[in-house]
Amino acid sequence: MRRPLDMKTPAAKAAAGMALVLMLAAAASYAAVGRGGSHERRGTGAPLTVRSSPIAASGTAAIRIVGHPPELSTDSTARFRVVATGEPPLRCRLDGEAPQACGAAIVYRGMNPGPHTFYVGAQRPGAASLKASFEWDVLEPKPFTISPRPAAVGPLYPGAVPSPIPVVVTNPNSVAITVTSLRVSADGGPPGCDPDANLTLTTPALAGGKLRIGAHASVSLPSATVAAPTIALLELPVDQDACQEASFELTFSGSAGA
Repeated sequence: MRRPLDMKTPAAKAAAGMALVLMLAAAASYAAVGRGGSHERRGTGAPLTVRSSPIAASGTAAIRIVGHPPELSTDSTARFRVVATGEPPLRCRLDGEAPQACGAAIVYRGMNPGPHTFYVGAQRPGAASLKASFEWDVLEPKPFTISPRPAAVGPLYPGAVPSPIPVVVTNPNSVAITVTSLRVSADGGPPGCDPDANLTLTTPALAGGKLRIGAHASVSLPSATVAAPTIALLELPVDQDACQEASFELTFSGSAGA
C-alpha cells in the first residue's frame, strides 16, 4: 500500500585502526515517509479494516461512513467503507468529480496533497435520499532525520564485541510515523583497509511497528524495545596496519510509513 522512498546523505566519520574511535559530529541523514502510487477506483476492493476511532463524518443512522482515512494523513491512498440501511445502490464522489456508482468499499489512490472531501449518496424508492460525507487532509510527507551520536562510542579493537552507535530519530510530520527500516553503511578508507572487509555494521530489526514516533517527536536509540545500530572492527588473519587511524564515512538512511 505504501512505497517507501529512501535518500542517503553522509552522516558521520569514523577513524579506524587497532583502536577505532568514531569522530566528528554527525549531520542528519534522511529517509522519506512512504506514499502510494497510481489513481484507482474500485467498487468492491479488498477487505478493509474498519477503524475503531470515532467517526468524524456527516450522515445519518440510515447511511454511515464506517471506515475512512485519518483526518490528517500522509498516505495518498484513501479507503472508505459505507453502510446504508436496506443496501440501496450507492453513488460516490471525490471532491468536484462527477458522481459514479460505487460499492460499499471504495478505494482512491494517488491522492494529491491538500484538503479532500468524499461524498456518498443513495436513493431508496419512496424515501428521501441518503447522504454522507467525510473531509480530510493529505499532507506532503517530510523526511525524518537520523542523527547519530558517534562521540558516545568508545575505542573499538579487532574482534571486540560490536559497539552501539546511539542515534536520535526525529519525525517532523504532523502525524505519527512508523519507521520500517534503518540502515548504515561505510565508505572510504585508505588502500589496504577496505571497510567492507574490515568493518561489520548492523541495524535493528523493526518488524511489527516497534519504532513508532509521534507527531513532531523524537526517539533515542537504544531504547527499551529497539537496539541502536552497531559497529565493530573485525579481527582478520592478515596484517591490518593499514587501518590504523583510517577514516571512513558512515551513511545512515531508512524508510517509514504513516
